[in-house]
Amino acid sequence: MVPSKPNCDPARRYTQKEAAELLGVERHTIKRYEQSGCIRFQVRKAGRAKFTTGQQIIKCWEATYL
Repeated sequence: MVPSKPNCDPARRYTQKEAAELLGVERHTIKRYEQSGCIRFQVRKAGRAKFTTGQQIIKCWEATYL
């Protein structure tokens, strides 16, 4: 986990890979955070890809780092 707050737009949508890069963790760790309820993902109707918002990424960072 990165020690500084992730620099992301709270309204933008991010993929699991992008969320992992912003938080400085592996993609598998993001999956574990999702299963524990630390970060929420939604599923796009077109393509069935998961996404989250920048606001969720910041909340996850605050919950795990602060």
